[in-house]
Amino acid sequence: MMVPECKITRIECYRFDDELSDKLLPGHNRGCHCGMITLSTSLGTCGLGDYAIPCGNLKGDFVQWAAVFQKLKGLSLEDGLHYVYLKKEAWGAVRTHMMESALLDLSVKLGHVSAGIREPDFLSDRSYVFDHSEAYICF
Repeated sequence: MMVPECKITRIECYRFDDELSDKLLPGHNRGCHCGMITLSTSLGTCGLGDYAIPCGNLKGDFVQWAAVFQKLKGLSLEDGLHYVYLKKEAWGAVRTHMMESALLDLSVKLGHVSAGIREPDFLSDRSYVFDHSEAYICF
């Protein structure tokens, strides 16, 4: 029996309000935009990456900032990591680290499905996450 290849099927980017930012990144600087990216796969597993961007460093709006990730949709994890490394200079440290973290989290979860590792409860409550998001984009 052939095992299906894992592909990235959905990418969601969130920018959180101060309440959720405090829960996700305790002690973050109030002069930052904080948020998370989730990567969903064809195998049903999700990877998470978080970020904190100093307010003055966000060029353009959040949607423009996150739009670079849409080219990862449909890629395998290996191809996704390769693409991230190719774009490192153009994307900058924050975006590169966030996507790399999400891909590595996804890889660990795929490798240890039986380990039962769970995200914090507040992240599994989509209505809570949406209620505390100032911006959202999905590909």
